[in-house]
Amino acid sequence: MVMLFAITLGGMAQQKHEGQRLTKADFIRQLEQYVTQEAQLTSKESAEFFPVYREMHVKMRKVFDAMKNIDRKRPNTDKACADAIRQKDKMDIELKRIQQQYHNKFLDILPACKVMKVINAEDKFHRNMLKRWSKGNKKK
Repeated sequence: MVMLFAITLGGMAQQKHEGQRLTKADFIRQLEQYVTQEAQLTSKESAEFFPVYREMHVKMRKVFDAMKNIDRKRPNTDKACADAIRQKDKMDIELKRIQQQYHNKFLDILPACKVMKVINAEDKFHRNMLKRWSKGNKKK
């Protein structure tokens, strides 16, 4: 799910949406609207929840960027590749720690069933956007 998010966010920032680029802000707005609808969040719940949700994604984005930097270096020796693999494994674990920390914060804001709906809605949104983005690239 985490890697899907990174791929989708990166791809969606470059996707053309009805002849225009889908900006990061548009992507986030659409994600939040989808999550709000799917998890059936009230206005009050959304107002409390989304600042914490955005905070989580800011922290995750830093880890994703670090992972991307490892890929950009393109290690070409066995030692360098092994080091890169170990670094990325540590970053994957860090992403899970961030998620766990924030899922616990979410549980302080929303009922558990709504938190589960949020998690599932985010996953579904990213899958749907990735499909749309893939279809758009095949048409060219």
